[in-house]
Amino acid sequence: MAKCKHQSAYRKATDALEQEGRKQCFIIYGASAIALWRHHGKRQQAITRLFEITSEVWQDCARTNQHSMIEMCERETGIEIQNGEGKSWRDLPYLNASLNQQNLTYGQWIYMRHQQMKWLAPQVMACIMIALHRKYGFGFDRLSRFYSQIDEVRGEYNNDPDRIREECRKLTGVDVADTTTKKREEAKVV
Repeated sequence: MAKCKHQSAYRKATDALEQEGRKQCFIIYGASAIALWRHHGKRQQAITRLFEITSEVWQDCARTNQHSMIEMCERETGIEIQNGEGKSWRDLPYLNASLNQQNLTYGQWIYMRHQQMKWLAPQVMACIMIALHRKYGFGFDRLSRFYSQIDEVRGEYNNDPDRIREECRKLTGVDVADTTTKKREEAKVV
């Protein structure tokens, strides 16, 4: 009976993490597309191709548990993305693969899931930054400006995923739901 309660709590925490991840993808991808349209002259085809590259970046990261998306971003672009609490990915075992996940109790798993939720937006942002670096050669300065431009868009729409998604679809013709759904389906296959 206790194991069933723990599994239910674990599933609930994992579902909450996935739901928050989808929300952050809508926000970050949508804000990225809007910023690329407004400030960098990228149009629907270029934005769509960039989002396809993000799928490749996610797969690169998933090939091993020896690094996180945030670590990959810093290594490739020189930009360390934080979550606003002043912590580095280096300080957090669940972001730098130094955690032996097989030895975690249910309580530790649930705690880890809740902590990971704080890092979803930075991970999605890191993925976009890596894709921009790889596809369009964005360097440190351009990526730093782009990061600020995304923050401006997020603020303009109060981080509302539905409003950002709708504006992105109207402005660019890109529906971020298609991108995030495709990415999730590919991740399940791998």
